[in-house]
Amino acid sequence: MNASGMKVSDMNAPGAVKILLFGGTTEGREILESGLPLIYSAATEYGAESAGLPDGRLPNVEARVGRMDAEAMELFIVENGIVGVMDATHPHAVEASRNARRACERAAVPYVRVVREFVKIDEKEVTVVDSCEEAATLLNTPPRREAKVLLTVGSKELACFTDVDDYRRRLFVRLLPVGEAIRSCEKMGFDAGHLIAMQGPFSKAMNKATLEMTGAGVLVTKDSGTTGGLKEKLEAARERGVDVLLIRRPEETGMTVAEALEWGHGLLRGTGGFPLFPFFMDIAGRKALVVGGGAVALRRARTLLACGAAVTVVSPKFHGDFDALSQAYKKNLRLLEDRYEARHFDDAFVVVSATDDRKLNRDIGERARKAGIAVSVSDAPEECTFFFPSLISEGQVAVAVSAGGRPSLNRRLSDRLRVVWSGWVEEEKTREDKERGK
Repeated sequence: MNASGMKVSDMNAPGAVKILLFGGTTEGREILESGLPLIYSAATEYGAESAGLPDGRLPNVEARVGRMDAEAMELFIVENGIVGVMDATHPHAVEASRNARRACERAAVPYVRVVREFVKIDEKEVTVVDSCEEAATLLNTPPRREAKVLLTVGSKELACFTDVDDYRRRLFVRLLPVGEAIRSCEKMGFDAGHLIAMQGPFSKAMNKATLEMTGAGVLVTKDSGTTGGLKEKLEAARERGVDVLLIRRPEETGMTVAEALEWGHGLLRGTGGFPLFPFFMDIAGRKALVVGGGAVALRRARTLLACGAAVTVVSPKFHGDFDALSQAYKKNLRLLEDRYEARHFDDAFVVVSATDDRKLNRDIGERARKAGIAVSVSDAPEECTFFFPSLISEGQVAVAVSAGGRPSLNRRLSDRLRVVWSGWVEEEKTREDKERGK
């Protein structure tokens, strides 16, 4: 039994260690689909069901339902042998994130915050406020005092809006179709005609239709980022000529989903113990196969080409910067606008799989390992036989950086080294020449 009295499998069994994921967001669902062994913590049964749990289709994932404060989180982490925590809660769920951080500090387990991309906002088109209370105050002042209002701030922070003049008539609330949330709204005086219980995401067309149906002249919403549907809400409001009160998103730092997944895989394979051994070898003229045409494939191909490899990149389409790379490395780079086939493996000494297809990446990794070919799988470190470092070079003098599964640290260290590396190399070469009497 776990801290809340709910049954969880024996996490202390050999090989059964897991990461605790706090979700309820698009980012949380992306991490769920990654294959990582997880316990997914959802505040409600609805949250677990909307994430597709529990239905048996994700054998590495268990669901844990119920709200927890910091103390309950700490107890759950300790009792269930959790090795790390990913916090992919909503950007405005400040208290939940604070509790998760505190629990991890007390339980001495690593914590990462998963952040979402910001939407670029033209503050000439919206009024940015710091809180729901500030938004409610503005709804009582001209020119918004008589306007009907669509609220898309969730059900937890609606109480302050009951201070809005004539709120029962003017305010329309869009919320999740959850009984608890609906009952809470009813207790505050919102009747069925002013509640819109729907599950997102919502398209621009759906947002426009909702604004038209309610006759809203004002939209009050939170800055929920790209995956929170903010762009579609702002576009709908603009086309309808609706005033927008936007509740500012708390400032935070953390990892993207991709970085968090890399961190999670690194944590589970124990890269926090020993550093990776850096092999330096001559690969000039040797065939390297890169499958994929996106930004990651571009970076991998650029590194291989810089080291003299003959690189073949296979993809139905290519990132725009591949054209410039092709011009720079005319002899050593071959771009095949094609779907990957097994024949592309012929004569390759190293393979990189960097597509956006998890199954294809897994299949390529498996084929390469069986053939004894070194392979890097971009979205699953545990399927790699080697790992791409950040390479900083000046001529033949090079240094590689690997931060043990911490991409942001790896990037920061590499950026600092790039600033000084050429100067250091030139300085040491000059000193060496003088010592040799040149």
